[in-house]
Amino acid sequence: MTALSPYSAHFFSPEATNNSWSNMYHSIPDGSRVLDVGCSVGNFGEALEKLKGCTVVGIDINAHDIEEAKTRISEAHVFDISSPGALERFGTFDVIVFADVIEHIPDPRAALSAARALVAPGGVVVYSIPNMGHVSVRLDLLEGRFPYAELGLLDKTHLHFYDRAEVHDVLASAGFTITDENPTTSEYPRRWTEQRLGAIGLTPGEAFFDMLRVTESNIYQYVGTAVPSIGGQKFPPTIRRYVSPPDEIQEWANAVADRSAELVDENARLNRELDDLRRWARALKKNPFGAAANALRRRLRPGR
Repeated sequence: MTALSPYSAHFFSPEATNNSWSNMYHSIPDGSRVLDVGCSVGNFGEALEKLKGCTVVGIDINAHDIEEAKTRISEAHVFDISSPGALERFGTFDVIVFADVIEHIPDPRAALSAARALVAPGGVVVYSIPNMGHVSVRLDLLEGRFPYAELGLLDKTHLHFYDRAEVHDVLASAGFTITDENPTTSEYPRRWTEQRLGAIGLTPGEAFFDMLRVTESNIYQYVGTAVPSIGGQKFPPTIRRYVSPPDEIQEWANAVADRSAELVDENARLNRELDDLRRWARALKKNPFGAAANALRRRLRPGR
């Protein structure tokens, strides 16, 4: 018995809810010609052929998985989508599926750009991409851990990590426009989050839980569809303002230094005003009427 990949255990049920496979399934029109990138043993493609009348071509880098896939779908090939010109031999497709694949590809933008040329008129790319901003990963990092696993968000074979902004960016820079999103979610009970944070000495308030909600910490996988942008327009990758934590710290330090210089100038001005007040007080004490007369003359001086 040959060893299949861990991904061969992913089975599909069209009745499932809050499930990336089900969400993608409902985005694929009946009778479509489908390219399943990273098809593994063809479980998903088999469902598309049997339930939707699709014709599915699967590609994967695991030869053992492909041998099994050949018994389930119309075509299955050992192919690396990262190889230049790898896809040209297959023609065009109504749907190209990237199901938890983009994060495994060394150059996902180049692979998506190549796939764009294979999308037939009116066709779509259907994708699912895990969310590195999920609350579970945030809590792991706060605990000082980054525990790689065989599967899941911290799959040890992931080469790239994504949040919503990066998902949109990788597709846009490859010449795609997202047309629909239907992500899957995985909520963490509030009490559990409080317990994990409490164990490392942190007490979260309402502002913390509001931040988790606003930043989509409950999303487990981004699932959606995208179409080639009009005219094949591509957008350059978004570059973060700060490229590393030291840069962020330096930026903060520079801001503090600038503010410190402002405070030094302000302190000097206040000291000058204080010296003026002290001189006025001494003059007032020695000659009340003369000091008052001098102050009045200064106020009446032309140009004041």
